[in-house]
Amino acid sequence: MNHQTNKKKSNLIFFKIQNFFLYLFIFLLPTQFGRHFFFSFSYINGLRVDYLAPTLYLIDIIFFLIIIFNFRLVYSFFKQKKIIFLFLFLSLNILFSLSKPIAFYSILKVIQFLLIFYFFYKLKINYNFFLLSFLSITIIEVFLAFYQLKFGKSFDGFFYFLGERNFNLSTPGIAKTSFFGKELLRPYATFSHPNSLAGFYLLFYTFLLTNKNFERYFLLRNTLLFLSSVLIIFSFSKVAIISFLIINFIFYFQKIKSCRLCLLAKISVFFSISLIFLFAKGDPFTLEKRKELILNSLNIIKNFPLFGVGLGNYLFAQKDFSPSFPLFFNQPVHNIFLLLIAELGLLFFIFTLFFIINFFKKKAKKISSAIYYLITAIFLTGLFDHYWLTLKQNFILLAVIFGLTLKRS
Repeated sequence: MNHQTNKKKSNLIFFKIQNFFLYLFIFLLPTQFGRHFFFSFSYINGLRVDYLAPTLYLIDIIFFLIIIFNFRLVYSFFKQKKIIFLFLFLSLNILFSLSKPIAFYSILKVIQFLLIFYFFYKLKINYNFFLLSFLSITIIEVFLAFYQLKFGKSFDGFFYFLGERNFNLSTPGIAKTSFFGKELLRPYATFSHPNSLAGFYLLFYTFLLTNKNFERYFLLRNTLLFLSSVLIIFSFSKVAIISFLIINFIFYFQKIKSCRLCLLAKISVFFSISLIFLFAKGDPFTLEKRKELILNSLNIIKNFPLFGVGLGNYLFAQKDFSPSFPLFFNQPVHNIFLLLIAELGLLFFIFTLFFIINFFKKKAKKISSAIYYLITAIFLTGLFDHYWLTLKQNFILLAVIFGLTLKRS
C-alpha cells in the first residue's frame, strides 16, 4: 500500500514538473534571450551577422528539459519512416550548401521545429493554463511596447533577460515612423523588429479568433484578442495591419447572418482605427530596399536554380552583390517563398511544396477551417517579410500553433 502511494506521489510530482516546463515554454515564446556564438562563418565582409551565428536561447534550454520528461515521445518521433526520409532529404541540401556548418545548424532548427510541432500535437494541453501563460507575457509585451513608443528608448533592466535589446531613437537602423508630424520609435518589445512583433501576434490573434476550443474561456480569450490587436496596430507594420483587416473581414463576414448590425459595427471599428495607423509614414526607402533584395534573390535563384545555396546560406550568396543601402544589406529577401527557393533550389522547393499540399489533401476532411485562416495570415505577411523562417519567436510559434490546431482537428 505504501509503495503504491509513494509511486502515485512521485508520478504526481513528475507530472507537475513536466507541466511547469511546458507552460514556462509557452510563456517564453515571445522572448529572445540567448547567447550568440560567432564563428568564422558568422561574418560577412568583416561584419558580424546575427542570422549566421548559432544561438542558444533560454527557450531552447526549457525545451530540452521538456524532452527529458517526454523521452518516449522523442523516440516515437524519430522512429517514423517519413522523419528518416526527411533527414536523408535534408542531408542532400548540406552537400550543395555554400557553408556546410550553417546548413547543418539550420537543419537542427528544422528538427527542433518538427519536434515542437509533434509535442504540441501529442501532449495534453490545459487551455486555461495555456491562455494564462500567454496573457502573462503579453501584458509585459504591451507594457514594453508602450514604454518604448512613449519615451523613444528601451526600458532595459530586468527585461534584458526576456530579450529586450538596448536602443533609442538615434540608434542606427532603428525602425521609426512619423505619426501626425511627430517622429516615433516603432515598438520592439522583446522582439528584434516591430514587424516580427506584429506578425507574431497576428498569427496568435488568428489562432484565438478561429479556434473554437477557446470560446469557453470568454474573459481570457477576449482580453488576449484585444491586447494582440493593440500590439499589431501600434507596431505600425502596414502589412500586418492590412492582413489583420482582411482576416477580420473574412471571419466576421461569414457570421454576418447572426447579427448584421453588431458585426458591421465591429468591422467598422477595426477599419477606422487601423486606417489611422496606416497613414503613418515609415522608412521612405522601404520599397527600394525590398525591390533590391527581390532582384538579388532572383539572381541567386538564376545562379543556383536546381539545388539552391543551402538552408541558412542566403546571405553568403547575397554578399557578392553591390548594395545601395549598406545598413540594410545583411538582410534576407523579404519574401519567404523566394527565400526558400533560393536556399532549397527549385527541385527541393517543389518537392517540399508537393509534400505539404499532399499532407493537407489527406487530412482535408478532418482539418477545421481555422487552419486556412492561419495559412492566409502567413501567406499575406510572408509575401513581404522573412521572419517566419529566420526569427526564433515567429518560427517556433508556427510549430506550436499548427500542432495545437491539427490536434483539435
